Amino acid sequence: MMIAARTFVFMSLMLCSAAQASTLRLASASLPPGFGNPYGSIAQSASHTRTTILDALTRLSPDGMLQPALALSWQPTDARTWRFKLRPDVVFSNGEPFNGATVRTVIDWLKSPAASAQLLASEVRDIAEVRLIDELTVDIITAKTDAVLPKRLTMIMMVPPVAWAKLGVDGFTQTPIGTGSYVLKDWGQTTGKTVIEANPTSWRKPQQITRVELFPQKDPVSRVQALTSGRVDLTQGFGPEDVAALKEQGFRVHTEQEPQIMALALRNVGNVGKPLHDIRVRQALNYAVDKSAIADVILRGTAQAVGQGAIPGVTGYNPAIKPYAHDTAKAKALLADAGYANGLALTASIQLAGATEAAAIYQKVAADLAEAGVKLELRPVQGPEWVRRYSTGDWGDADIISSTWNGASYHDTIRAIETYSCRKPGAFFCIPEIEPLIDASGVELDTVKRERLLQDIMARYHDLAPSIFLVNLTSVYAHSARVKGIVLGATGLWFEQMQLVE
Repeated sequence: MMIAARTFVFMSLMLCSAAQASTLRLASASLPPGFGNPYGSIAQSASHTRTTILDALTRLSPDGMLQPALALSWQPTDARTWRFKLRPDVVFSNGEPFNGATVRTVIDWLKSPAASAQLLASEVRDIAEVRLIDELTVDIITAKTDAVLPKRLTMIMMVPPVAWAKLGVDGFTQTPIGTGSYVLKDWGQTTGKTVIEANPTSWRKPQQITRVELFPQKDPVSRVQALTSGRVDLTQGFGPEDVAALKEQGFRVHTEQEPQIMALALRNVGNVGKPLHDIRVRQALNYAVDKSAIADVILRGTAQAVGQGAIPGVTGYNPAIKPYAHDTAKAKALLADAGYANGLALTASIQLAGATEAAAIYQKVAADLAEAGVKLELRPVQGPEWVRRYSTGDWGDADIISSTWNGASYHDTIRAIETYSCRKPGAFFCIPEIEPLIDASGVELDTVKRERLLQDIMARYHDLAPSIFLVNLTSVYAHSARVKGIVLGATGLWFEQMQLVE
């Protein structure tokens, strides 16, 4: 159904004997934000547990193809209806059955006022009704034609209705219950070690790894030390400078281009009369920043400078778009033309999680802007607070927001496009003239025509400069010889398909 650009399967999976080790130890940057809340975060640190414990109706394969999960098949039956045939004989780890009523309960809750603060509630905003045809068949009826619905539903994890009602969001966050390959044993808030173990009732039982221990290590140096000392088998999120040293020590190192673009959103919603309402100022900021230096020097060639919110292979990527050139003189001229010949001052709310070298990148951005006469005040914001502001639109007086163009969720540009649009709840960027184009892409079921529409939108966004486009994000993983197969899905590692040897 979809051609994508993300394959991360290293080395053939091996047949393993019962005598081989079955516990994988992983060092990650942090515990999942929101712990087991299935609708509060899409951060990759959440995905390592969220997508192992929980399932959606559909999911993206490691190469980005849309494939069955709790739904075996789906097809449109008319312009506003998608019919889903559900997987039979599926039960949650607490014994509750999964069926059509589960799907309806989950989507009804996400559309209710109780879910208004949940990040992923927006994914179901255009669903009008879930109609039960029989126990294992549901019709999802949308308010208008939605060509993207099967992709959107990769984000909506199914939860057991009885337990969800009893526990509520807060209780479920601490004790998530799903149909996935693993069940939670311990978040590790006191031990410092998150533990998940094989779910004996899952429809996708692990091939060999029956236990995963995740050690949160905020400092990249600590993650490297955990690997070199043998405390863990696998780690991620270290700096580019560590790659050569780890290879020299015999570790396997893999760098994979993420379908996510690191950017600084330029807010034109709120702050009426502020400079970023002027397209000339937004374009000037893009010309002022030396993105190639960020990619080549700070990130040591592990990333590329970009001029749009997608990478090759993601539906809607436009190969004709080039990055803004680094041209301080042009930036100054644009600022002068906009009435800021003497410069201006801006503030930025930044989240330092994500790219390992994020702090250095933002300092470089500030220095480059200063050369063009723009004084940028960097204000760090912690993850939970950033999510709250993102959901509500309460950015205070911030002009600029650290953000990403995230194509990982669907391997499609539409979700990122919608984020930088008037329709986003708590919108921070809005150009009304773009909205009809977004609407057209959402109702176009012809995949070739739809991709052309998305490419046109991306070209327009390049010129409108809704963000300072910086670089694509990359995933860097290193592991010992004990790990013989890594399978990286669209939103995290697929432990159930990985293998270990002693």
